[in-house]
Amino acid sequence: MNIVEEIKAKIKELEDQLEEIQDRCSHPAQAILAKNGSNTGNYDPSADSWWTDHHCRLCDKKWRTEQ
Repeated sequence: MNIVEEIKAKIKELEDQLEEIQDRCSHPAQAILAKNGSNTGNYDPSADSWWTDHHCRLCDKKWRTEQ
């Protein structure tokens, strides 16, 4: 295994560990930063959209919910 493959393997291992931590996190409400976003004023109003971006400050997980 060359150095690049070793680095990629370490990165994959750390990403897996992070995913496990984020999956176990309960994302308590007081740890969540939520920011509403929108794309409105389109020529076709049916193309308008609204969402909320969420960020858990405990585990650094980020996700979006459509509104």
